[in-house]
Amino acid sequence: MVAHSRLALWRDVNRQLWWLGLLGLLSLTIWRVLLFWQEAPADLNPGAPTLLSAFWMGLRFDAKLFAITLGPWLLLGTCLLPLPALLMRVWRRLWPVWAGLVMLLVNLLAVINHFYFDFYQGPLNALVFGLFEDDTRAVIATIINDYPVILLFIVLAGMTTAQLMLMRLARLRRSNSWRWPRTALAITLSLVALIGLGRGSLGTFPLREMHMAVADNAFLNDLVPSGPQALYLAWKEREANDIGDDPEAGLKRYGFASPIDAAHAFGWREVDSETALLEHLRQTTPRRELLEEKPPQVVFSLMESWGRPLLDFDDPESNDLLGRLRPWLMKADYFSKAISSENGTLPSLEGLLLDTPISPLTQSRYGYHSFSTSAVKPFQQAGYRTIFLTAGSVGWRNLGANLPRQGFDEVIGQGAIIERFPEATGGTWGVDDEWMYRYGAELLEQAEASGERIFLMTLSVTNHPPYRIPDSFDPAPLDIARLGDTLAASRELGQSILETYQYSSDMLGGFLSQLERDGLLDHTLFVASGDHNTRSILQYPDSHDLFDQFGVPILSWVPPAYRFDETPRLDDWVSHRDIFPTLWAHSLSGVSTPWMGDQLYTAAQNGDGFVSMALTFNQQDGGSGVMISDLGAATNLRNPRYYRWAQVAKTLEYTSLPSDALKAQVEHARARLALEDWRIRREALASKTR
Repeated sequence: MVAHSRLALWRDVNRQLWWLGLLGLLSLTIWRVLLFWQEAPADLNPGAPTLLSAFWMGLRFDAKLFAITLGPWLLLGTCLLPLPALLMRVWRRLWPVWAGLVMLLVNLLAVINHFYFDFYQGPLNALVFGLFEDDTRAVIATIINDYPVILLFIVLAGMTTAQLMLMRLARLRRSNSWRWPRTALAITLSLVALIGLGRGSLGTFPLREMHMAVADNAFLNDLVPSGPQALYLAWKEREANDIGDDPEAGLKRYGFASPIDAAHAFGWREVDSETALLEHLRQTTPRRELLEEKPPQVVFSLMESWGRPLLDFDDPESNDLLGRLRPWLMKADYFSKAISSENGTLPSLEGLLLDTPISPLTQSRYGYHSFSTSAVKPFQQAGYRTIFLTAGSVGWRNLGANLPRQGFDEVIGQGAIIERFPEATGGTWGVDDEWMYRYGAELLEQAEASGERIFLMTLSVTNHPPYRIPDSFDPAPLDIARLGDTLAASRELGQSILETYQYSSDMLGGFLSQLERDGLLDHTLFVASGDHNTRSILQYPDSHDLFDQFGVPILSWVPPAYRFDETPRLDDWVSHRDIFPTLWAHSLSGVSTPWMGDQLYTAAQNGDGFVSMALTFNQQDGGSGVMISDLGAATNLRNPRYYRWAQVAKTLEYTSLPSDALKAQVEHARARLALEDWRIRREALASKTR
């Protein structure tokens, strides 16, 4: 029986703490092995030294985690040694509670990180906080539907219980064998070891995020952080997007001393004041007589999870992913080298509508401000009736209250759609896409009848987990086997994703055909794109698949009369930021607009003779900003990581020796993101002051 002296109590907890830490290291290593086994790209062949380096670095970070979470309890007990024994006994009795809470949390985050990686092709990041900002009920319903939640809770409880039971085997057996001198040495060694492990390094600098880059392969780097570490990094990422009090904070993180410095790096060398810079951050569309006499209807359809890579496996006979949309890829202009502004629905929506690298913005205290960067306001100011139509709830992310401040006259959701079509079918996230498009077609018909011009933006929801299609839809032939080794899901889940992808594409094609039958397409601009890539079904966790990770189609219809003899840049790298400049240029005459991207039907204006580039706010390789062009690519533009095109078609590979042309283009892109960050941050802080 353990003696209840203060020294024996301390030694008892000390032994159990170290034993529990070893058990924790073992469990996190097992999770890391499972992650590698299940998620590693089929063509990954890192070599034993590189793989061992990733696991060794992960083990060091895990040791740091347990030293930081368990160590303070031992430090507290050490401080209690000179005090009455009653306090030590209370401390000892509470130790299993503390140990249980720590292990339960660590194990829970390990499970969450594992399945998050499976869905997002990467460890926990700032998107995870969408659980609390999203439709939380719908998210939870999706998780319950798609994952064996009960079984996972049983595994979680069993794992934690087993760890605590094994920990108890390390209880002190001989209570009186040590006295003060020996115990003092044990205390000193234990505390020094815990401090060393908590620091993670015996060198000048502690173990930190930069040490997670153990290889040129992003997947191996993503293996390093465990669930708790990944959540900590996600929180830091979120905090980095906090506006704070300094409008130049983001600018400085991109490496510029002032907005004028960034403007000069971008190529605006004549800018010598903030006033002159702000003038450059506004543009005016060309004056065109047709647009003044007969402005077109304008429609922009943002499609849930409509990723481009799946289209590589499309086959009209055996794996039809397009349905009625197929002929429109020939009739309209299909930009296949496009990437999304962000990797989540709300961040992409805000990136599109506000050109903001800071998200969530509309849900923050700054969301009450009406931003001058709004992509919709130019339509509103030109006399268009501006409508946002979603198949989901207008309460999702508080769209019904937030979007009117950014230029929308109306925000219409599933409630109004069901009122109009009581027979409408739907799922967890809203009504099925066909009913949204029926409602949208009626809005356009009514506008035509009244001689009104509208800007209509739609947001679909069906191609979202839990994946389901309405009973009334009979899918065309699909063959999950065509995906081969790239399939990252079970065949059943993969088949469901293909069905909803086909359904959403088919409904979009049906909508376009309806507008054509109604005689609207000779004076209606139309653009469709995905909000982000398709989740879960394909493997592309590494930066050599960068264009697939963030790839979305952009499908554009500009009627012949409204093209003005311009040619689409179908072979150029483009992104979400080019959509609204395209719509403005072909619908608004002489109207002031925010400085944003390049329109898709004229030569790129990326400055100083650069080739066209796709530039977005996506998070990758530990920071913000992704740029892709024919010269190569770069991620984390605050501290650029460069990639060049490999011999294999469409494949990027890391390079420490980028070409001078690529470095110059990345500097240009970095300056652009810095200016956009400064613009939105400055305006948000000014609104706070007012």
